[in-house]
Amino acid sequence: MRTRSLVLRLVGTRKLLRTFAQSTAVRTDPRGRPQLPFLSVPITRAGRVRYLTTERKAQLKYEIKTGIKYTGYIWIAGASLLAVWFAIVQERLERRYPTPHEWTYRTRMDLRGGNCARYEPSPGKITNWLQVAGWFEMTVNRLHDPNIDGKDVKDAPHDCPPGTKDVMAKSEEWRRGYYEAMMGYAKAAEYMDGWVLDKTRNIVFPPGTMIGPSNPYPKPLPPGFKGAPREEDCELRFDSPDAIYLRILYTPGFTNRQKIEAGLAYASWLDYKGITGPASIVFEDAVHLAASERKDIPAEPLDPGTCVLNEAAGLPSENLLNSLTAYATFRARQGDINSALPILVSILRARRSLSPPTTAPNQPSSFTAHPANKGPWALISKVWTPPPYPAPPPDGTSPPVRDAQGLCQEAALSLHIGEIMYTSSPAGREEGLGWTREAVDVAEEQLHQLPQTVERDSPARAACRECLATGLGNWKAMVAKLAKEERAKAAAVEAERRKRKGWFGSLWGEGPAKVEDVDRWAAEEKVIEERQRRVKDLLEDLRPPPRGILSFLQA
Repeated sequence: MRTRSLVLRLVGTRKLLRTFAQSTAVRTDPRGRPQLPFLSVPITRAGRVRYLTTERKAQLKYEIKTGIKYTGYIWIAGASLLAVWFAIVQERLERRYPTPHEWTYRTRMDLRGGNCARYEPSPGKITNWLQVAGWFEMTVNRLHDPNIDGKDVKDAPHDCPPGTKDVMAKSEEWRRGYYEAMMGYAKAAEYMDGWVLDKTRNIVFPPGTMIGPSNPYPKPLPPGFKGAPREEDCELRFDSPDAIYLRILYTPGFTNRQKIEAGLAYASWLDYKGITGPASIVFEDAVHLAASERKDIPAEPLDPGTCVLNEAAGLPSENLLNSLTAYATFRARQGDINSALPILVSILRARRSLSPPTTAPNQPSSFTAHPANKGPWALISKVWTPPPYPAPPPDGTSPPVRDAQGLCQEAALSLHIGEIMYTSSPAGREEGLGWTREAVDVAEEQLHQLPQTVERDSPARAACRECLATGLGNWKAMVAKLAKEERAKAAAVEAERRKRKGWFGSLWGEGPAKVEDVDRWAAEEKVIEERQRRVKDLLEDLRPPPRGILSFLQA
């Protein structure tokens, strides 16, 4: 009896099977009845199978939810990586092209975008000035909008050009950033002068391609443009460079140095367009503005008749040297050599009398004085701390120092003097060559002496490179012309000698063979070629160009 009760308890705890959910193979015992072919009844229609069972529903729901979840994770991760990449790019651009901190983030991003598009075009492409002008235009419009960044910005008086703003109420950093945006917009407008916008299609077209009465012979469209625009559907896409430069010159709140730089750029633009009369006036206004800045000098800085620097007035200011150099080169390009040469010589004499840069004693820097600024925490703090806006540059009223950039500017003046003396008279060719050789020597020496820590795109290195490349080109052209004339003269002498030689001379021979004489200018041509080969590494930027984020897909 005891054994039987034990069996009943075991049977009662047995787990029951859900036979309706199991397959037929589990519920049917194949040993109950033999499966013979002649005993089975043929069925023409297949049996109905239940595919969407409870377990299959649960499995499908799980797979759908998992797919949606992981897809969301992937999108979130991709968006996060894109946001991190965007933040890193903007941080790098902010450190390279600083913007005022009081501007809104969008305005600062527009200014950084304009500078990046101007100075760092896409790999393998040239600067897209349409994109540059668009960035700077958006920046200027946001700075003019009182609801965004143009609070306390007023319209200038009525005697100023239309669109001029008064920025006297803004801070120095705000005004400096506004000046940078306006100058960038003006430079981009020079390249986009005459480009029109088709209002019906919102497409910008190059100048000269518009069909209309004002342009009866339109130019063919460049590759990538479709359908020439009609004149009645077009308008100028950007403001003219003249209007932008005039707004800068008449803006209350800009310093004299900023106005002088804008005036020189505007005059260069007028000179490029062939409008020499107004260009000369703008150059002269810039020179007079720079000459009237200093009131504590014993005499007038310029001679009223010739614009030559007066040594009795002392060392000239940086603004006066820059503006007077631009004016003298303009006069030389116009063919007025008699007035340009004395001005350039006086500028070179003044620059050579400047004092060299003073080397401050070795003082401990902020990182050396404070040990807390060392180590990984300082690096992390530097990464997460926004870079400060640079301090304002000198106002240009004091004399500059004679540093590497100043020495290269002296070499550039020597090049101008050498060109003028070479082209003015045949007697001054060799003297002009001497000035050119001296300029090349100075520029090459300064490039060698610049430390490796100086950036490759620094103003000093750029000025020395430009001076050296221009000097070598001028030297080669001058010597090539002299060598050609010498060869022509030698050929004429040889022809005259053969012409005078009689019949008996040809009968009895010419005597001993003539030793080949290498003329002077041909030998100097070889010297120039060797010099160009030697300074090739100094003139070229050996850094590999950036290939972009998809460079691994390129050959």
